[in-house]
This record gives sequence, C-alpha cells and structure tokens, in this order.
Amino acid sequence: MPKVTFFNLDPEKRQAVVEASVKEFAEHPYEQASLSRIVENCGIAKGSMYQYFEDKLDLYLYIVDLAYEQKRTYVSQAFSLDADIFTVLDEYYRQSYLFAKDFPLLHQVANNFWDSRVLLPQIEEGRIDRSRDFLKFLEVAIASGAVNPNLDPQAVFFVYHAVGKDLVDHFEQGANDEYIGQVLDVLRYGLQVRKED
Repeated sequence: MPKVTFFNLDPEKRQAVVEASVKEFAEHPYEQASLSRIVENCGIAKGSMYQYFEDKLDLYLYIVDLAYEQKRTYVSQAFSLDADIFTVLDEYYRQSYLFAKDFPLLHQVANNFWDSRVLLPQIEEGRIDRSRDFLKFLEVAIASGAVNPNLDPQAVFFVYHAVGKDLVDHFEQGANDEYIGQVLDVLRYGLQVRKED
C-alpha cells in the first residue's frame, strides 16, 4: 500500500501517478508493465516512485484495489436487492457490464490481474475470498429452496466463476444486455428444452 508520502503529494500530482499507472496496467499485464513508462507519463523521477511505494508490486496492488473499489460501487447494488439468487446474479453481471463501459481501463486492470502468471499467491487469495462469499450466498439460496440441494456447492462455484469470469473478460467484444441475459439463462436452466408458460 502507498507510503504516507504518496498521500502527502499535491492532489493533482497524486492523480497523475494514478492515471499513468492505471493506463500502464490496463495496457500491459503485470509482468510486462513498466515503471519507467509510468514515471515518464506522469512526469516524475523514477527514484521518487520509491518514496511513494515499496516497488512495482506495491503500486500494482494499490491500483488493482482502486479498480475493485470502483467496481464495488456498481455491484453492491445487486447484493442489496431483496431477491432470489438468480435475480441478484443477473443484476451483478449487468452492473459489472456498466462498470466496464464506464471505466474501461479499470475494467481491464481487473481482468489483467486474474491472468497474471507471477501473482499466483494474490490470485489464489482472491479466489478463496470469492469462493467463501459465493458459498455463503449459495447456502442461503439452497435453504430457501431456489437451488437444488443435491448439487456440490464447489461445482456450482466453479461453473459460475468460470463462466462469469469469461463473460466479464469479453464485455468489450460485443456482449450486451441481451447476451448477458442469455448466458445467465443457460446457467439457471441448463440446455434443456423449456416448456412455454
């Protein structure tokens, strides 16, 4: 996390560091991102960056946190709904889509994080946190009778996490409200033929 000296910076200079870092980490995965390009784009000396952050990883994790903090302002609306699991998940992915449209660089920063090859401990920690939250959410849905109690909760998480991640990763490739709805419909009902109401 940033050192006190970062927060003591002039707000405009601090914002320049954040914007240059977001751009770099959106355009390049962590392994290929360059601290030299960041400092060049925000107009500070490279040595100064080490007065604000321990290293590139420290800066990177701060930017990833900023991306998820912004995303939470969108997706928290889904979890505030008094609705069944399917309605909440539907709203979650729709809000994720809106976040991606409104903040494409932050969206890409978040996507790049999950694809890193060297941040495996941080990624595993994030996956465990997501799994724990989802399983609590799923337990409530099973208890309410909305979800088949015979399903293995870990299998359900695997499917939702895999499909949801791929859906979020490809928002910029033409996904829209209708497409998101159809993907979630497949998750809810499977591939079986449905009887008309």
